[in-house]
Amino acid sequence: ATETFVSFGKFDTEWEAKALLAYLKSKFARMMLGTKKVTQGNKNEKVWQNVPTQDFSPQSDIDWTQPIPEIDKQLFAKYKLNQEEIDFINANVTDMK
Repeated sequence: ATETFVSFGKFDTEWEAKALLAYLKSKFARMMLGTKKVTQGNKNEKVWQNVPTQDFSPQSDIDWTQPIPEIDKQLFAKYKLNQEEIDFINANVTDMK
């Protein structure tokens, strides 16, 4: 791959890869990415420093089979975001499908 693409690792199952995709589509993960990323470049691992690593297995504390808005709610609860923080994320990060 060229620097145009970002590789996220190797997974044992398609389920885990789809769980990662759901995480990357979440407003939570994209807001955390935005705290370090100031340009379109995202190939530098430093821009990903504030994006918490997750367990993408079926035993995860997050139910990755849920729709993205529900995954966001689980992530907001997991990281104990207050309503002001949740409102800020919802107002400033667009939905991804």
